[in-house]
Amino acid sequence: MRIVIGFSLAAIGSFFFMQSSGELHHRYGEPNLERFQVRPGIDLTVEYGSDHLACKMTIQPSQSPSQQENQKPRMSSEIVSDILEEVAPVAKRGAVIERGSFQASCAGGYVTDYENVTIDRGFAECEMSNPNHDSGTQIFFKRAACTKPNQTLVVPSPKSR
Repeated sequence: MRIVIGFSLAAIGSFFFMQSSGELHHRYGEPNLERFQVRPGIDLTVEYGSDHLACKMTIQPSQSPSQQENQKPRMSSEIVSDILEEVAPVAKRGAVIERGSFQASCAGGYVTDYENVTIDRGFAECEMSNPNHDSGTQIFFKRAACTKPNQTLVVPSPKSR
């Protein structure tokens, strides 16, 4: 009987300690990081700068708690391109400064540096024939309020200029 009463009190107590999004915003202000589900199975994480505008966006497969670490979900390249156009339209990226690529075993990616943004798009090289081979994309906005990203070692493409 004591165990039942103990569990009941614990459950009631934890309910009163839960805080809503509104309560947390009221207490701590606006978040500097948010995550959105932009398509089924695809998340967009946004990090904001001091000006409250996006500085870094990450498009990645949603992770389920039951997923094993060695299971690496992939995204449709076409859908990732559509999301990129929604959050960093080609018309607003500016001129291409440099393009490059990198590869390590079965993983690789493309980095395109534009005037206003840098896009780092990862893929599974071993699955290039599969349309769901994108592993993640990062978008770095170039503004004074944004910190500069760590640069990946990139070998420029011969046609990058």
